[in-house]
Amino acid sequence: MQMSELRHPTPGTVMGAIALILALAALIVALSSSADAARRAYIKKGDIAPGAVTAKALANGAVHPKALAKGAVTAPKIKAGAVNTAALAKGAVTTSALARSSVTAAALAEDSVTSTALAPKSVYGAALGDETIHTAPISDLDAVASNPEWTASDTAAASCAPGERLLQGGGSFTNPGNREVSFLQLLPVINGSANGFVGSITSNSGGSAAAQVTAYCLK
Repeated sequence: MQMSELRHPTPGTVMGAIALILALAALIVALSSSADAARRAYIKKGDIAPGAVTAKALANGAVHPKALAKGAVTAPKIKAGAVNTAALAKGAVTTSALARSSVTAAALAEDSVTSTALAPKSVYGAALGDETIHTAPISDLDAVASNPEWTASDTAAASCAPGERLLQGGGSFTNPGNREVSFLQLLPVINGSANGFVGSITSNSGGSAAAQVTAYCLK
């Protein structure tokens, strides 16, 4: 019986197969390194053109408080009119927040602070500024005490100083005389720039009584 002769691979064939295997391994390593490099790539501030990231390019809710650096949003960086009622969360503007800020009258829109925007008892005289008290004497013009005829005094006016505003007023007797005295009027007067409180009395004390009218004003 004749036996077939087995053919062994030549050294060139073996070396070619080894070279192919090594080339495939190198390709796999290269692709893996490229993928890792792509995953580790970062977009830095210098890579973004000025104005490239606009409001429309941001996903809804992408910019939240934790995403902002402390102090990143300042007044000069906010567009005029950008912060309006719709942009503020309920309860976001508190008294302490206003105290720490520089909110002036010029920053408030006309009629923006109404009675419904004020907390109960938040506005009172002492919270508005300094107060002053102005008085004016009311003389007893009665000539004869305890007769049938009572005499009215002149009207005295306690006026607030220029630039002040009347808060309230009243009157009192500094000397009741024989106690046959009474007030005829105690009224506030607001007339243009002039404002105050006026008062008059009637007396049967024979000129022994004395009274005064008082205006309580806000500077």
